[in-house]
Amino acid sequence: MELWLKVFEVILPVIIVILAGFAFGKAVKVNLKPINLLLLYISTPCLIFSSLMDGKITIGATYQIITAGSLMIFIAMILFFFILKFLKKDIVTFLNPLVFPNTANMALPIALYAFGPEAFEYAIIFTTLVFFYHCSIGIFILNGPKKIIEVFKTPLIYTVVLALILNNTETKVNVGLNNAINLLGTTSIPLMMFSLGHKLSETKIVNLNENLILGSLRLLIGGVLGFSICKILGIQGLIAKVMILQFSMPSAVFNFILSDRYNKSPEKVASLVFVSTILSIPVIPILLYFLMK
Repeated sequence: MELWLKVFEVILPVIIVILAGFAFGKAVKVNLKPINLLLLYISTPCLIFSSLMDGKITIGATYQIITAGSLMIFIAMILFFFILKFLKKDIVTFLNPLVFPNTANMALPIALYAFGPEAFEYAIIFTTLVFFYHCSIGIFILNGPKKIIEVFKTPLIYTVVLALILNNTETKVNVGLNNAINLLGTTSIPLMMFSLGHKLSETKIVNLNENLILGSLRLLIGGVLGFSICKILGIQGLIAKVMILQFSMPSAVFNFILSDRYNKSPEKVASLVFVSTILSIPVIPILLYFLMK
């Protein structure tokens, strides 16, 4: 019973902030695109930089996350490709939402509240890895090779590389500059959750039965893959818990952003993101219960 109370304490603030964003979106019609751009280009890179600089994540841990995370993503691509073919669903529309989970808006705060700052550093690395593949292979899936240059326009990749180099060479950042970066980074987590709730408030369900099937597959296969690959590679402890948690998340909101940008059935993708997020509400506490034991 005590463990369930801890799980509830972890999930409650996340749900409250997401619901606040949802309620705000229903009550006030406002465009949050500038906020999303702030998250993408300023606050999240600052959060990542400050987290990695303050922490002591090793090259070995980073290598484990990159290896296992890459396997999860590529195996998921193969599995979901054949599942979509079997179900006769459009691969261009649905492959990305099934492969790429919400490792940022939902998983980052949950990892932090459930397992602490060290887990948050691991979660940052995994999130950046997923984002890299999403902006490269994900764009290729949607649009072919002509938009692959987009991956080099996002600061998250450079932020992680710079922070890891500075951290492992024990290079110090000016105190004033470091405080400013920390301050900007603190806005990231609440804005992520609020933005997710706001985006869900704008979403209409297109095909409920289709979304229920695909959303359930995202959660089930994501969790099984996360656990299996960590087991096969012998990854244990906090790193394994973080990766299993993150890869068990519902479809990422970023799937909608990309599909909307390249005009690839954004309404269907948004609907799947919404339904998979709702489906995850009872699943995530159960998963957390076992991971926190």
